[in-house]
Formats: sequence, C-alpha cells, structure tokens
Amino acid sequence: MRKLLAMTLAVLMLVMAMPMLASAEATEQKLVFQMGEEPQVMDPTMNDYASGSYALQNLFRGLYKFAEDGSLVPAMAESYTVSEDGTVYTFTLREGLKWSDGSPLTAKDFEYSWKRVLTPELASETAYTLYGVIKNGYEAFVEQSCSVDEVGVKALDDLTLEVTLTAPAPYFLSMTASTAFMPVQQATIEANGEDWETDPSTFVCNGPFMVQEMLADEKYVFVKNPNYYDADNVKLDVLEYVFLNAPETVLIAFQNGEVDVATSVNADAIEQYNGSDNMLVSDRIGWRYYEINTTAEGLTDPQVRRALAMSLDRNVLITAVLQDNMPALKGFIPHGFPDLLDDTKSWRDTHEDVITEDVAAAQALMAEAGYPNGEGFPTIRLVQEPTASLVKVAQAMAQMWKQNLGINVEIVTVESGVYWADDTGTRDSGDFEIAYMGYTGDYLDPSSILYNLDSNGSAKNTRWSNEEYDDLMNQLRNGVAGEEREKVLERAEELLAEEMPVIPVYSYTAQALVSDRVHGFTRNYIGHPNFEYCYVD
Repeated sequence: MRKLLAMTLAVLMLVMAMPMLASAEATEQKLVFQMGEEPQVMDPTMNDYASGSYALQNLFRGLYKFAEDGSLVPAMAESYTVSEDGTVYTFTLREGLKWSDGSPLTAKDFEYSWKRVLTPELASETAYTLYGVIKNGYEAFVEQSCSVDEVGVKALDDLTLEVTLTAPAPYFLSMTASTAFMPVQQATIEANGEDWETDPSTFVCNGPFMVQEMLADEKYVFVKNPNYYDADNVKLDVLEYVFLNAPETVLIAFQNGEVDVATSVNADAIEQYNGSDNMLVSDRIGWRYYEINTTAEGLTDPQVRRALAMSLDRNVLITAVLQDNMPALKGFIPHGFPDLLDDTKSWRDTHEDVITEDVAAAQALMAEAGYPNGEGFPTIRLVQEPTASLVKVAQAMAQMWKQNLGINVEIVTVESGVYWADDTGTRDSGDFEIAYMGYTGDYLDPSSILYNLDSNGSAKNTRWSNEEYDDLMNQLRNGVAGEEREKVLERAEELLAEEMPVIPVYSYTAQALVSDRVHGFTRNYIGHPNFEYCYVD
C-alpha cells in the first residue's frame, strides 16, 4: 500500500511539473532568422559585406544606433557637441560601459578601433568610409604621407572622444552607427590575432547579443548579452541565424514555422504574401550592377560599354525574369537617397536618368567602335555565383545582347568563396569580362556609393581609373556643400555614364517574410535587420 501511495504521489508530482516545464520552455524568447549565406567577415573593422553587417549590427554598437522607428539615437555615446565650423565632434560616452566579457569599454577603444581601420598594413576594405571624412585619414591610409597616429581621433579621457573631420559632414553622425565605426577589443585581437572573430570563445563584442555557437555553413547562435548597456530592454534570449540559400527551401521552412524571419524571398513568396502583414518591404540605399573589366578585349572602348548598358530592358529583367518590383536604375545613385537640396524628395525623383535604353543608338555605338552587328566582337564571359535567380537574369541579359547587338556572351558560375575571395578571387584577379556585383551604402549621402568607383575603390576589379572622377571624389571628401556639392554629384554621374565602367540594373529594396509571432522587427535604410527591439509570442 505504501509503495502504491508513493508511486501515485510520484506520478502526481511529475504530472504537476510538466506544465511548469512546458511553461519554462515557452517563456524562452527565441527567434530564427534566415539569410542566404554565412557572413564572410565577422570583424566590423574589416567588414564591407552585407552578409557580415546582418550579424554585426546585432553584435556590436557604435556611438549611435537606429531606434525602432528608424531614427538615429545615442548608443555608446550619451551626447555630443560640435564646433562652430562643424569639423570637431566631442562625444561623451555613457558611464559603466562594458564588453561582453565584462571588462570596461572606454573612449580609448574607439580611438584604437578607428585608427586600426586606417592602418594601411591591415588593408581594411571598409577604410574608405573613415578616410572619406576623418582628418588625415586619406593621408594615412591612401597616400601614406602621415602616420595613423596623426588621424583626427583622440580619447581625451575614458568617457570623452574627440573626432576632427576634414570638412563639415552633416551625415557624419549617421556613419557612427555603421559597422566600420564600431569598436573592437584591443586585448582580444592582440591575444588571438586576426582569427579572434572565428571562435565564440574569443569573440568579444558590445551589442545587444553575443556569440554562443558558430557552425560553418549551417548556423550561428547568438544569445542576449547581459553586459549590454540597455540589456533590460532586450527581449530575445536566443537569436539563431540559419544559412539557407535556396529560396524554395526557405519558403517551405517559413511556411512550416521553422524560420521566423526570412530574407531570401522569391517570386512564389512575393505572389503568395505580397500585400500581407507577413511581407515587409522597405527602402534600401543599394543597387545591383555589373562590373566591366575595362582592359578586356573588346571592352576597352567606352562606346562598347555604353552600348551594353543601353541595350538592356531593365523592366523585363525585373518584372518578367525576377518577377519582382524593384525600381529600374538608369543612373549611378540608387533610389532611396534623399536629394541634397530638398530632403523630402529622393535624388532620382529630382534628377534625370543618365542612361537611356535605346537599342538603335546602342547599335550605332557598336558600329562606330568597329563592330557592326557584332561582327568581329569576341565572345565575352559574364561571371557570377550559381544562384538560380542570378543565372536567369544573366541568361536574359545575354539574350538581349545577342538579339540587339549581335554579340555572344558565355555565362560562367563560380562558387561563392572563390568568387569573393580577396586578391585571388574571380573579381579581384580580373578573371572575367563582366561580373555581377551589388552594394549598399553605409550612410545617407551618395558619396557612400560613388567613392567605391574611384581609383581606390573598384579599380582593382574594373581596371578603370579616371583623373577627373578622382578629383570629383576628392572634392566631396574635402567638404564641398550645398548647390556646389549637388553639381559635383551630377557631374560624377554624367562621367560614369560616359565611361560606363559598371552597368546599373536596379535599386535594391529590402524584402523579408515575417511570421505572425514576431513583433518589433525592423530594418534600417541600409536594409540590415535590427533585433534589439524584437520579441515573439
């Protein structure tokens, strides 16, 4: 009888405990986020890729950050002052800031990190964002005519950071929210070298989340950072990034509830969810374009490059091939950038296109270049990753060029790691005639796009260098403002249209499938997700 009673009590206790266990599991705030590929770089001072920023924007915080409504608000900084001439910013940091390992974070960490980006030996691909505005940044990184110690960044004490700009830059504050301006811990890098970013045990950060697990080509697991200055308001406990590249698989995973937020949105997903609360579409200051190797046979003549750009039907590529609604781009400043003189309108709304789609004119240019109806023109390769949607677009472009210009284009696909590899990769080595590319600006000024096309930017890929264009970019860096700045940007677009080192196709929009159980998911104007304000039912 006692045994029976004991067993009965044990069963009762187990049954009573089960709802408590279920409740404990249900209260864990976990969100699963899908992105197409694993981040190529996880060091914010080295990252120039959207995939990296997707993660880094949630693992690190700069002096400022984006609020849930998209406005710019203080993060590591508490406040700032700026000199009358607009060139000296003095930031006051919050007291008691910590890294994810619990050690103090001070203004000296920002001085170290920003100067690290501008160290020539490091060759950071994101250095252009800093040397575009910070005094002596260009001289230290590009010209190497001064030491990085002379760069205009100085910690006056643990809570005060003084930044001197080359010239007034009204958009500078927004730059401090981008990954290039985020801090990294000097002690961690000195102890572990450049591989510190590849191991969760050495990954020290300062954002709302920190790294718990990194499984290559599968998933990264982030957890709430208890040392984040605003940790009390971070609701998610676990943020899991899963890497799925096939949009068809992504759609099924989303429909099955295996993914809460998905970024690989295909035509089927658009057809099914367009206009619903599950489809989040927002502006993004980025563009899809194709780089031209201007030293390749047949492509050294700007007339030929212009003909390639003019003979495409962008609306067909977008609506019929991609089955999307992104805006066609017939200029070099994407949609989403505000006009400099009237920020209630976009640049593209107030400026005429600099590229016309005109097959007859394109054919005339080819004839003038010595290739009437494509006669004598060599077969060229369009090289890209093997993503299905990209292949379809490339095939359609090749067909247009064959039909309109009489030229033959071979589509070549290269695995992602090989395509993007620094120095030795397909693009950097110049092993292409045309290569697909996309880029998103870091701040709300067109210079964040145009700087990438000067001799210090894409020249290693396009092999295009132009003295007038470089001079225009230097004018932007040196603070030309107002109507004069507007004219410089207009001339830069005109010059790019004349030389055509790259072919614009469309402006980006940021699309995501969002589960009904997700609340507070936002993306900034760069299109990068922000999970700091998220929670799930």
